[in-house]
Amino acid sequence: MNFRWLLLFLISFNVQANRFPVEIIEHIDDMKVVAFINETDIEKSMQWSPFSDSPPPVSINQVVAAVKKKITSDAKLSEATITEIELKSMPHHKKHWHYLVKLRANINGKSDNVVFIVLMDGKVIRAMKEPEAIK
Repeated sequence: MNFRWLLLFLISFNVQANRFPVEIIEHIDDMKVVAFINETDIEKSMQWSPFSDSPPPVSINQVVAAVKKKITSDAKLSEATITEIELKSMPHHKKHWHYLVKLRANINGKSDNVVFIVLMDGKVIRAMKEPEAIK
């Protein structure tokens, strides 16, 4: 009898440990970016609804500060400027939202776009550009 409980525990633990990340795909101008966000990070971030009477849990000022903190440790991005901030819903998570932050940076002598996702707890995740070969 105890063996069944142990087996059930191990199976449920394994399922929880192998949760797939949420994939966010965004199209910005002619660029396609993707970010992978752990389900636990989404669950930790605060819920919000656009028609609620409260403002988003993370303000624009907090978003800018979080992104600034993230890029200051990267010499290539330390002089980047924010060109766009959008508030977007999280795919398949009705009451979870995120900010999409687009920056313009001078990387290796040429101007390039860099994109970050900011969750409603202030966590900053860098999005990846789709490689040219896949397009």
